[in-house]
Amino acid sequence: MEIRSKSRRANSIQIAAMGAGLVCLALLLACLLVSLWPQFYPKFPPPGAVGDPGVQCLAGWCPGPDARLLAMVMVAGGLGSILHLAKSFGDFVGNERFMVSWIWWYVLKPFIGMILAVVLYLFIRGVFLTSSANGELSSVNLHVLIGIACLAGMVSKQATDKLAELFDALFRTRQVAGDARRKDELENPVACIADAQPPTAAAHSTYICLRGAGFARGAQVQVNGESRETTLSDSTRLAFQLLPDDVREAGTLAVVVVNPPPGGGPSAPLMLAVDEPVAVVSVAPLVVLRAPPVEEDMVAYDHR
Repeated sequence: MEIRSKSRRANSIQIAAMGAGLVCLALLLACLLVSLWPQFYPKFPPPGAVGDPGVQCLAGWCPGPDARLLAMVMVAGGLGSILHLAKSFGDFVGNERFMVSWIWWYVLKPFIGMILAVVLYLFIRGVFLTSSANGELSSVNLHVLIGIACLAGMVSKQATDKLAELFDALFRTRQVAGDARRKDELENPVACIADAQPPTAAAHSTYICLRGAGFARGAQVQVNGESRETTLSDSTRLAFQLLPDDVREAGTLAVVVVNPPPGGGPSAPLMLAVDEPVAVVSVAPLVVLRAPPVEEDMVAYDHR
């Protein structure tokens, strides 16, 4: 079990604000999509001004078919991202693991979905969609296009990761070029354990301090493949808590530090020795025997 600092966890006010913001944004995007949808589809309304016959306006904005279609794709991409965000938000809040550092990820995720939906739309528009001689769109299945835009927003993480993998393979650079020259890397390194303090674990050992390099935020210690409570001090020091079962018998424990993604992974194991538990000798309680009381008659008889 990975234990993170409680100060990084979002409080009730932050959670309530984030949840309300997601709900309001979802309702706003849904209203925009309904308002932008052509009233007489498949015919798109022409551009114009407020009050012109056949022109469909939104808050004083009367776009033409191209601009309307582009706006609808962006709104659909944002709605798809909201679907992914709502599921993620519910999972992390339900498990009491919603961290403050992820708030900006939730804020920016809808915009990422919108941009990815627009990029996908431009490719589809250039290959499959055409315009007639008078500039009107033809052969546009709006339902399919909006559905694809929603999917693009919903799987924007997987899509961007796959595109990055594709372009890394097609446009591979030298190892010391590009991002490799930057001082601060985006990926977490693989941790390296130098030693443990104390070097051996005893039956009374509770916390073990590890020293090394490359300990990243969210690093997790595993003992014989099982997670333990971990407290990170900095990139060179962390501590973890042993369980009573770990030191019940003499032997060795395989201690591994696992850095979270991106990058990261398990370190080389450190073999931590466990001392022989001290035998407890039980001592039987001392029983004091008392002589029976002497009756007064018997004492008197002896004096006679």
